[in-house]
Amino acid sequence: MILYYSREKKTKVFATALGEVLGREVYELESDLNDKGSFGFMIKALGLAFTGKSYPVTNMPQNLPEEIFLCSPIWGGQVVGPAKYFLENADLKNTTVNLLVTASVPVEKYKNNALEELNKIPCTPGRAFIFATSDKIPPELDVIKEQLRELL
Repeated sequence: MILYYSREKKTKVFATALGEVLGREVYELESDLNDKGSFGFMIKALGLAFTGKSYPVTNMPQNLPEEIFLCSPIWGGQVVGPAKYFLENADLKNTTVNLLVTASVPVEKYKNNALEELNKIPCTPGRAFIFATSDKIPPELDVIKEQLRELL
């Protein structure tokens, strides 16, 4: 199963590509962050990013398989609040959790921050992938699929 949170849909493109490459179900984690309007969203998202707090997911998945991929953007150097909430609240004791994060900033700078999220939860840490994205141009699905095939 591929789970993702994506406000601007860039991370959704990566999750969709990963689901197609691996032949797995893709599931969107939803929250009401987007319902706060652009200004409200920016204030809330920045606050979450800099405090490291989570933000509730409104559709927590049930019956997780033995291996999942969690796809999340990085905001303010942190995995986004809804992805953190999923990690903190899902029953992952018997699950291998792989992490795919996207960032429009130099990714190496935040690599350790993203990986630390897996060390905070009771799960079997899997692989981690970090992709740089453009603020302006959405990633092309075929290019992402090719990159993922090479990595996997």
